[in-house]
Amino acid sequence: MRHAKQLLASLTIGLPMLVWGVSAGSAVAAAAPAAYAQDAHPELPPGPGRDVTLATCTKCHAISNVTGQHKDRDGWTATITKMVGYGATGTDDDFGLILDYVTKNFGLDSPPAAPAAGAADAHAKIVVNKETAAQLTTDLGLTDDEAKAVVSYREKNGDYKTIDDLKKVPNVDAKKFDAKKDDLLFS
Repeated sequence: MRHAKQLLASLTIGLPMLVWGVSAGSAVAAAAPAAYAQDAHPELPPGPGRDVTLATCTKCHAISNVTGQHKDRDGWTATITKMVGYGATGTDDDFGLILDYVTKNFGLDSPPAAPAAGAADAHAKIVVNKETAAQLTTDLGLTDDEAKAVVSYREKNGDYKTIDDLKKVPNVDAKKFDAKKDDLLFS
């Protein structure tokens, strides 16, 4: 009987402590992954507008389309306006935050973004046989009409195999392809 009373007393004191310890440990364990998770986009500096920029811009293309460019505020305004014309959605406040963020972090005076760990130069590659006209406009600096011509020619004649195939597209300035030749992939 004495052992039963001691056992009961230890359970009365110990059980709440055990329950508290398990729940506190669970909370700590649950918070640990968030606290220690690696940032999936280290090329994006922290700051106001980062999350909305990431969420909005990656709906249609890789974030490297943003991080690989440096423009002044007017240039970024034109790009955002063009993307809205292509269907980018958000509030005026969202686009204001995006504009402020990209101008600050990817403006003409901003240093180039650091590549993501292990990404080497793969983030800057342009897969010409997969990209949409909107992506080609951004990535190659083509006009809307030139980008549409590249896509139309590809659909009509099959995938491009070399830069010389790209240069066969009528009414497209071949110098734009030459300027990005090291970034072009034809797979």
